[in-house]
Amino acid sequence: MWMNEAFFLVRRHKNMYMDISGIPPQKLLEYFPRIEDIADKVLWGTDWPGPGVPAIKGEHRQIQRAVDCSRRKRKILYDNAARLFPR
Repeated sequence: MWMNEAFFLVRRHKNMYMDISGIPPQKLLEYFPRIEDIADKVLWGTDWPGPGVPAIKGEHRQIQRAVDCSRRKRKILYDNAARLFPR
């Protein structure tokens, strides 16, 4: 699958970011066990409404459980997008 390549490219190129919206939150650490190493370059979006995504709130909660550090959670869930797409 593409996970190893995505992780490599994000780490190698300073202007490359990774979106994790298509990844089921419960599989996030299976696919990216070192996601916290690249937390500054990960963006979360939602696939809601869609099959297997009953509510944004539940998906958001699952992402929070998957990432250990509060500072890194905030980067993935909000700060990175706010920095890249300022108002």
